[in-house]
Amino acid sequence: MHDNYMKIQIQKIEIDKWCEGCRLQADPGPTYVLDWIQTNGPWFRETYQASICKECRHWRKCGHNLQCNCPRFEPEEQIA
Repeated sequence: MHDNYMKIQIQKIEIDKWCEGCRLQADPGPTYVLDWIQTNGPWFRETYQASICKECRHWRKCGHNLQCNCPRFEPEEQIA
């Protein structure tokens, strides 16, 4: 599950960086990621733990939304 957490966090950072770049009309630069982690890391970790996205088969597509409930939720198949 740790791999999924990191992948979802990276996806969220990339989306936020893209949005910030659109707002600035320029690349926010390499320090944006470090600033994001310092500012949003604790919030993201807590919200991820409370979300159902970490257990959903669709996490690659929309896991960055960190939903507590979702009409598309389908449990991810567990490999024995």
